Amino acid sequence: MQRSITYLYPDENNAANLKMYQERTNQIKGFYFTRESYKNIEGLDSCGNYAIYFLFNDSEDENMVYIGQSVNGIKRIDNHNRKKDFWTYGIMFVTDNNSFDKLSIDYMEYEFINRFKKSSFVLTNRDLRANKPNVSIYDLPNLNSYIKQIEFLLSAEGIDIDIAEEGNIDRKYYHAKGEYNAKLFVKEGKFVLVKGSELKRPPEASKEWKYKGHFKRNNQAINDYIQDGKAKLENGKIITVHNIAYNSPSRPANLVTGMAKNGWLFFEGLNELRDEK
Repeated sequence: MQRSITYLYPDENNAANLKMYQERTNQIKGFYFTRESYKNIEGLDSCGNYAIYFLFNDSEDENMVYIGQSVNGIKRIDNHNRKKDFWTYGIMFVTDNNSFDKLSIDYMEYEFINRFKKSSFVLTNRDLRANKPNVSIYDLPNLNSYIKQIEFLLSAEGIDIDIAEEGNIDRKYYHAKGEYNAKLFVKEGKFVLVKGSELKRPPEASKEWKYKGHFKRNNQAINDYIQDGKAKLENGKIITVHNIAYNSPSRPANLVTGMAKNGWLFFEGLNELRDEK
């Protein structure tokens, strides 16, 4: 069945940075905003309603996300604008009639945190919501329907939680060269490091490299993966538990080797794919 979405641009001169969108047969409304434009949502219809929101980055490497909830809509983003540096744009969801309540946004926040933990995104939440909210079985159908609708609206803006799923047993894999135990596949323009690949910490000597951020950045990424459950320690090795997608092949190459690598050349046969373009 075909589904259609209606978009509204409150400021036609700023259409790429601020928009409202909604599947007209559904009461859930999305607000897309960049960091520079979120203040312009204030005053728009339903912007102060109970909400669940997602903050994303535009990095060429890891796709990062923060998931939160708000009892007063867009006003909650003020705090994140002051305290969180990574995000460049966000998407907030409310209902026309403000039918979300505190329990429903608690539940949706919990569910989306757990969905994104298993996705290709690096989850920046420090509170990972270990305890599932106690929701009545009579409310669950509606809440799960909300979640499915929000997933659909996220996908309309290119946010695919399941991008790293394999789904095709005939998929072509590109193996790491040399002694490294890793492989990836390409899906929808993403480079997906396959679960079971081994990651390595950057060497201490990299602290003195010209690009001094390498040591800190790669260590932090591995720490985040372990915290999110995307990787685990196993017999002294760091092994990925889920497939992890990247916007370029060099990022997974760096994490697999601990060094700075050209991913197109590091994964066997991958450069041929670039030559075909």
